[in-house]
Amino acid sequence: MARGRGGGGRGFRQKFNNKKRSKNDLPNKRQYEEFGEAHPIEEKETNIKRLKVEDTQDYPEVARDEELDDDSSSDEEQSATDPMSRLLATFGTGTRKAMEWARETVMDSGEEEDDDDEQETAVYSEVEENDSDEDNDDDDDGNPHKEEDLFIQHFERNLSEAGAEQVKDPKKWTSSFQKWPTLGRVKVEFPNVELKTPKLLLLADEKEDQTPPRIGVVPQPPNMSSFSLDDYHIRRLLQRNLPKANINGDSNCTSSLSNMQKELLSIITSYSDLYYPEATHEHWEEVRTVYALHILNHVLKTRKRIVKHSAKIRKLKAEKKSEPSGNLRDQGYARPTVLILLPFKHSAYSLVETLVTLMFAGSAPNVVNLKRFREDFGPGQTEEEKKHSKLSRAEDFHAIFTGDTNEDFKIGLKISKSSIQLYADFYQSDIILASPLGMRYIMATNTRTDAETDFLSSIEIFVIDQADIFLMQNWEHVLVVSESVGQAPRDLQKLGSDITRVRLWALDGMTPLYRQTLVFAATLSDHNRAVVAKCKNFAGRLQVLNPVENGSAGEVVVEAEMVVTCIPGVRDPDARFHHFTREVLPRLCSGPPRPGTLLYVPDYCDYVRLLRHLKEDGGLSVATINEYMVAQNSKVAKVRSLFFDGKRHLLLYTERFHFYRRYRIKGVRHVIFYNLPTYPHFFPEICNLMVDGNQNRRLADGGVGGRSVWAAVQRSDLTKLVGVLGSTRAAQLINATKPVHICVLGR
Repeated sequence: MARGRGGGGRGFRQKFNNKKRSKNDLPNKRQYEEFGEAHPIEEKETNIKRLKVEDTQDYPEVARDEELDDDSSSDEEQSATDPMSRLLATFGTGTRKAMEWARETVMDSGEEEDDDDEQETAVYSEVEENDSDEDNDDDDDGNPHKEEDLFIQHFERNLSEAGAEQVKDPKKWTSSFQKWPTLGRVKVEFPNVELKTPKLLLLADEKEDQTPPRIGVVPQPPNMSSFSLDDYHIRRLLQRNLPKANINGDSNCTSSLSNMQKELLSIITSYSDLYYPEATHEHWEEVRTVYALHILNHVLKTRKRIVKHSAKIRKLKAEKKSEPSGNLRDQGYARPTVLILLPFKHSAYSLVETLVTLMFAGSAPNVVNLKRFREDFGPGQTEEEKKHSKLSRAEDFHAIFTGDTNEDFKIGLKISKSSIQLYADFYQSDIILASPLGMRYIMATNTRTDAETDFLSSIEIFVIDQADIFLMQNWEHVLVVSESVGQAPRDLQKLGSDITRVRLWALDGMTPLYRQTLVFAATLSDHNRAVVAKCKNFAGRLQVLNPVENGSAGEVVVEAEMVVTCIPGVRDPDARFHHFTREVLPRLCSGPPRPGTLLYVPDYCDYVRLLRHLKEDGGLSVATINEYMVAQNSKVAKVRSLFFDGKRHLLLYTERFHFYRRYRIKGVRHVIFYNLPTYPHFFPEICNLMVDGNQNRRLADGGVGGRSVWAAVQRSDLTKLVGVLGSTRAAQLINATKPVHICVLGR
């Protein structure tokens, strides 16, 4: 599997390859190529590491550089006793050297830089040539409602230290539910903070505005009849191009946005966190267009302020006047302000095409390296994809696996008013698109203290798109990346930051409180909700949590008896394992053989544990199909044949293999769900394998007889149970006093 040619990652990979590593430090290449992760565990090992929903990675605090550069100050400054003066003098040096360092470590080796890059030799705070001209249509300085812009209210106002402590306190957060016309039931959480005029923060100017930021103002559903993008301060350029980018929108609306898109836009433009678990493949384009509009609007506003302030400073310097005393703090430590995690290359391709259309619809796109990008990420079908297109699979399978499904990529986008540069080095990018695996290649292992992550120190919008797919790849990568976003930079001199331009709340370590996190998924998951729940954005967070009426069990077409057993414990794998080995397995081994039993296992750690026990027990003939057999078609075919012919009575079948292949396993007559599926629609897909057309008529019983389904649940499995049985029945089952429940499917 070829790696992506992301301009931000190759330099880092070169740097790491120059250092000697032991075998334990490097991931197994074959496993990375097949699944984007190291093999979770060897079957001979006894210690199994299991990541829980709330598991996180702790990072050591980064010591600040206490050495001062004597060459950076004059004799007068060196003799000064004021430590603040010496600190400011330190940050003013090494700018050009830092820029050269960033280029050497991040730009592609052996590849010449573009002409546009050669002209830009200063740090990111200097004026870009393409942004020097004023656009009257987009000039919001003359807007009488400028102060109502939520961008200004959120990022250009400083949170006091006392207010920050209240935001971090979970007891200060309150929650309620709202009913939105299209999104439905929305859970709203925000901090209840007592607003006071903050005292001056570090390096604050006495004349700077001390108005506190916007806290605890809950977004409201928009008025559909009078909806206008001007109310959300969307730049005119983006408004003009939106109808051409939003191909699935409402043609009757002047903005071409559907009602769902309008409500999503009203939430995300408030800079609140959002968890939207109904972004199925039918709505990918709609959701992608909305957050692409938001991040472009955010980046263009940020760049406009930086360019305008830089021009003002340069003009004053040319006139030999002192620098303005007003508030010109308009940036963070590093230039990148948006990080978007995507599962596959074809997802990144669709997003970049949407961004290009929003910027240049109706005109020739001024995009550097666009041809190279389309060759690397383009939608050209491979032989494997052509085979998938001919198979009878579910619609979501074709949507997920059509296009380039490479899971290792990263690419930086540098945005200006009139151009987009693809494959920009990360330290000169505004937007970073990457897969979790691609980011982990840069960040190395959890124990590395010299990993290059300073470009993530000033992320203001963090988007996790198609988050449900990350559960099928490697969720640990997402957790590690999330923990690294907003961490204090390790080396300010390498960043070349102008400390006089860095926002005060960033200097005060409040970047996580200002960051907006957007998580979009196709199904409700506790893992996804945990990521949003850990965020402390003072603008609050919203979660779309609609009740499920019937559940996916109603889609089962095979008449079968279903037994649901409630076992004790909360996320307790030991209790689940002991119940299976002591209650379920003896029944399978006793009496006449019961061929055609499929054991569905979502977690690979559970799979290894069960396989070891079944081999030691020896009471059943066992066959296995797991995710690491995806590329071993002949081996999988042999296992399926043995199971179909009744030569293997029990088949261990992992969820991730089903996600990547969706094979029709023949000969299944009994299904055991060791845990309920992550995707609710996997439940009927597995149960419907028991149809008569899939049975082996050559067996003694002719392939007829009773069908059965067994499932074990704990209280922590309520989210999955809701997807299968519906909200009402799931609540009744979990709260019931008796542990065993029986129902009939397929009626």
